[in-house]
Amino acid sequence: MSNYWRKIGLGLVTLLLTTSCIVQGDRKITNQQPQPLQGEILVWAEMPFQLTEAQSIKYQKLLQNDIEEFSQLYPQIQVLLEFFPSGQSWEPFELQVKRGAGPDLLMTSSTIKTLKLIKIGALRSLEESEVEESRFRSEGLKPLRYQGKLYGLPMSLRTKVLCYNKDHVKELPRTLAELIEQAREGYSVGVHSGFSETFWGIGVSGSQLFDARGRLILAEEGVWAKGWAKWMKWLKKADNEPNFILSKNPEVLQQAFVEGKITYLICPSDWILYFSEALGKDKLGATLLPGETNQPASPILWTAILLFNQASSPNQTRLALKLADFLTNVEQQTQAEIEVPIIPSNKNVTLNQELFPIRATLIDQAQSGVAFSLDDGEKLTVLKSYGDILYRKVLAGDIPPDEAAAQLTQIVNRQFEGK
Repeated sequence: MSNYWRKIGLGLVTLLLTTSCIVQGDRKITNQQPQPLQGEILVWAEMPFQLTEAQSIKYQKLLQNDIEEFSQLYPQIQVLLEFFPSGQSWEPFELQVKRGAGPDLLMTSSTIKTLKLIKIGALRSLEESEVEESRFRSEGLKPLRYQGKLYGLPMSLRTKVLCYNKDHVKELPRTLAELIEQAREGYSVGVHSGFSETFWGIGVSGSQLFDARGRLILAEEGVWAKGWAKWMKWLKKADNEPNFILSKNPEVLQQAFVEGKITYLICPSDWILYFSEALGKDKLGATLLPGETNQPASPILWTAILLFNQASSPNQTRLALKLADFLTNVEQQTQAEIEVPIIPSNKNVTLNQELFPIRATLIDQAQSGVAFSLDDGEKLTVLKSYGDILYRKVLAGDIPPDEAAAQLTQIVNRQFEGK
């Protein structure tokens, strides 16, 4: 074969090989294109705590409507939704995860149980590329961080405000002193009693729980010196007022408020829906918790959480993330906020304050609320356990507030020293 034809042959071979590579390359690129959103996912939703039967039905219907709207947008995704009561053991979930099964998306409000699931390896942490963190309130993301990783997304937030009956109130109290003054004038005040239930007053007394090193500082010298003891002294004094009612029974307080026996009630936002139905929307009012100048009340912020199963397949996780993204977008959060008094986790949600004054109050109260990281989860469990005991002893007069604060600080710090 002449050199000319040999060169032509080599050129054709090279061209064919190059074309083949291009075709294969295109095929490879095609294979890397995102797969269509299709498949089936299982969602478990924990029912919120202390709902009436009617409220439970309404909550389930609202969530089912959200799923139906999602299914209309993504008809190739089948979502199986199951509800389970609050307080139910999570052992079934743990066992199913160990077997490589269980729900792909888990909805709950329990940070304690969330921490446990993380420690047994049942939950999947989220990568930065999977989450648009800038859309969420930072206080909503905080309870989902553990050792630098993000486990889940916030669906909504809850807190406490001061509820009142508009028919019985002329002027709202802005400070603790004004609240006591109105109680003396006959405007009764109800307070859910307990260490964590009355946490909102610690900020008013100029205190916080932990320093920058994570140590409990309720009874140490400095800017936050003995704030809890100061708050306990105020509560003990208020408890002696005839129209000031501290009760550890939330059902009794709710019923007394509905019957008009209590004018003001420190109430979690979960109770607002029940009160608006029992009293009527025109009668129920809500305002900021009383505080002091430059020291607002500091209620705890609870977060409704969306968690992801470590055992789910990559495709199921992708579908669960899509559903979570849908549930936390502006449109869905706005709709949920109108139906149920919540604090949206999406910070881009806007609200007409004149049309929804109670919702606006919740959002305003959240500005001074306190959210805790999962890194402090174990400390908070111990703190609540011993705090409840010492709280009761202080109110009973068995131990001075200063001594109780010192004991509580010492117990917690010793238990976690070096950890």
